[in-house]
Amino acid sequence: MKTLVVGGGMSGLTYAILAAKNGEDVTVCERNARVGRKIAMSGNGKCNIANVNTDPSCYNDSEIVRAVLAKVKLADYLRFLSEQGIVTYTDECGRMYPVTDSASTVVDCLRFQAAKFGVTIRTETVVRSAKQTSHGYIAEIDGNKENFDKVVVACGSRSQATETEIGTLVDKKYLTPCAPSLVPVRVVGMTGILNGIRNRAEVRLVCDGKTVGSERGEIQFKDYGLSGMCVFNLSAIIARSVVRGEKHKYKFVVDLLPDITPNELQKYISANLASGMQPLTGLVKNKLAEYIYKQTNNDTEQIAHYTKNMPFIFDKLLDYSMSQVTAGGVDEKFVDKQTLALPNGVVVLGEALNVDGICGGHNLYFAAASAMCLFM
Repeated sequence: MKTLVVGGGMSGLTYAILAAKNGEDVTVCERNARVGRKIAMSGNGKCNIANVNTDPSCYNDSEIVRAVLAKVKLADYLRFLSEQGIVTYTDECGRMYPVTDSASTVVDCLRFQAAKFGVTIRTETVVRSAKQTSHGYIAEIDGNKENFDKVVVACGSRSQATETEIGTLVDKKYLTPCAPSLVPVRVVGMTGILNGIRNRAEVRLVCDGKTVGSERGEIQFKDYGLSGMCVFNLSAIIARSVVRGEKHKYKFVVDLLPDITPNELQKYISANLASGMQPLTGLVKNKLAEYIYKQTNNDTEQIAHYTKNMPFIFDKLLDYSMSQVTAGGVDEKFVDKQTLALPNGVVVLGEALNVDGICGGHNLYFAAASAMCLFM
């Protein structure tokens, strides 16, 4: 069995290793100079490779996710990683990392294992098309035509990439609209006074007047808008609505003191004022306090309310270069849930599918699991 795998990321390398162990003659074509580029960038270079809390609710509403995770449990995935020489540890939030805290070592392990089992890896190589014939597939690779028995599309998305082959390898009728996800957001009228401030907060996403999501974590204020993991996870809700073709009005509401009730905050403010201090001294960072005072005209009741309900009107998701994943891809209604194959037999894996998860290792987990499930 001569197999072409397009894309040398997590799903592509996982599939290549397992297929080669299974006796297939596997060639991986990767457009970048090295395989595993996105793996090497993940987790700020530490590679958040899995999460003990992964379940279907961590992703967009997807039958494929449910089918894949029903087959590939966390123990199966960790066993696979261990077989490749990747040893992990778990932090206090359930996020899993390689013990090296180095994403590049994960890439090395996968690359070495692929070589061990005879996988041919061709970098800086572009696959322009893969057409089904009566005897398999003819792929156009860097201007040359080559024959294969099987084609696996694992080329990922436009996130942190200049382009992707998916639009040329998969008929556009099988694709959904796409949007950058897990991405900073631009908000209306952002002021530079907050630029660079990081703060623990609870952030709510309000859609057409109704709260549709809430996240706790670090928020980062930028001159253009909002960033940070909690904002990234809420951006996924917006991105998925774009994929569905919906249009809504969104607002982010930031609570800078999520562990203090409104009544408690009023008491703290009153005590500060009685001591001759500014209302928010000792409660929030100075620049945040200055911003709040300007928005509320120093009215103490408004200050308390605003501190726990800072509103930011959503303008747009920032571009793919700043996104961790892409919402959208191959529409699962065209994909066989057991074989992950399109009607023409081309297998689609990982982020090439319309599957996206929140931050925390869920996306790498699914990428590998989508390949693993085909060998179980």
